[in-house]
Amino acid sequence: MTTELTDQHRTRPGTPMIGAYSTNQMDDFYSALALGEAKPSGLMNLMQHLIAAERCPQGANVLDVCCGRGLALPLLHRYAPKIARYVGLDISPDNLAEARTRLEALRGHYGSPFPVDFIQCDVSEPWPDLPQFDVAIYTAALEHLPYELGVKSLAATGAALAPGGVLYLSTPQAFGPPPRPLQYRVHVYEWSREEVVRAVEDAGLVVDDVMGLLPPAPDEVAAELEERYGSGAVDWYRHLAARVPKALLDTVSSVTVPDRATELLFVCRRPA
Repeated sequence: MTTELTDQHRTRPGTPMIGAYSTNQMDDFYSALALGEAKPSGLMNLMQHLIAAERCPQGANVLDVCCGRGLALPLLHRYAPKIARYVGLDISPDNLAEARTRLEALRGHYGSPFPVDFIQCDVSEPWPDLPQFDVAIYTAALEHLPYELGVKSLAATGAALAPGGVLYLSTPQAFGPPPRPLQYRVHVYEWSREEVVRAVEDAGLVVDDVMGLLPPAPDEVAAELEERYGSGAVDWYRHLAARVPKALLDTVSSVTVPDRATELLFVCRRPA
């Protein structure tokens, strides 16, 4: 890999790197919750994986692009045990080793409800021969690739989906034209909503829905709620804010404010 990173796109010292990629991982929200740590980013990652798991149809072939430590697997075992197969792709052997350890622990609890394969793979390069998939999960990873390689990875993901197949794609939402300062130094490139939609459509997919995952400041949440639903929605939000723990409210309220949310979940489909 010869892609160079600009100073703007370099990650902080100590961030794991493979070629032009950052292999920094999302928080293990299971471990964090077990220790009593409930923060918006962890609950966000729990929610987006739960959304995908609950929507997996019976008999689906599921692809996890940049699967990392296999954080989607516990929820798939619990909420989608009748899928046909799971395949996880990741460039990092360390990530895959941790995913295999997680899988063994799950099998000790659930047994083996569906076959699982982990494949070490650069998702921006030609993929190994695989069957077509009904569901693809590509969460919290696109921002760890340079833009051009991210586009290639989305094209490969689109090609791997069967007609009617669905992609759940999450990434931070950047605002304004590039070059843009990074919101998180462990990232390589942060995409605008328009850039994501363009790349997804170029990959042969259509965007069916866009959900917010991390909210902006409370005043901005209130402003978008008023624009979308009227002043009653703002009163409802303020009422909840006085009573619901912030981490939980942030996770739920952000779904309704995709125009201002700082992280987005795109639900995309390959036309039948």
